[in-house]
Amino acid sequence: MLVKLFSKKRKQEAFWHWFTKNNETYFRFEQNQNFLFSQLKSELNKISNDIVFQFSPILEDGTREFIISADGIKSIFPIVSDLVNRAPKYSKWHIIAFRQPIVGLTQINYDNLVVKFDDVFFRYGKDNGQIAIELHIKNFCESHEWTGAVFILLDAILGEYHTEISLSRIEKKLLKEEEAIDLYPITDLPKVIQNYHLELNN
Repeated sequence: MLVKLFSKKRKQEAFWHWFTKNNETYFRFEQNQNFLFSQLKSELNKISNDIVFQFSPILEDGTREFIISADGIKSIFPIVSDLVNRAPKYSKWHIIAFRQPIVGLTQINYDNLVVKFDDVFFRYGKDNGQIAIELHIKNFCESHEWTGAVFILLDAILGEYHTEISLSRIEKKLLKEEEAIDLYPITDLPKVIQNYHLELNN
């Protein structure tokens, strides 16, 4: 066990040593994006093949966000958290664990589906430290396409971490318009989770 932990630590330190040497090049990644992204994925694969990443545009303060993600795979959440916790401080980079909620988004597009947040409602129950939700969605039908769309929707509203950690059961139903008045709009879900965590910690 100690050997595995030591090996994991060395791989993470080696990755940040490599990124530190190359971070200026990656700050201008648009100049050679395909090669640089392939190289970065190869370096991350040395830690876990399941780790993925995103870069933000250059922000108003002249920095970028480097988001390191488990791609929704809960079993490697600890690896991503540990990797980000070991990141050095950079003047031009914010190193962030997991995809974050997308502020100001009002709909998601997935394959042939356009799902507006205004068309999604929910009810919920407390479930041993997590939240079980029942989604009511306009025009919903059971399909792989809708399953993917719902995951992207929750990821956009809650972020990757809370989608996987804070939710237990997720049921999906066709919205009946007359029931909407008794349901919560999907945009209330982050507040419901926040309030439940506060309740658990008090």
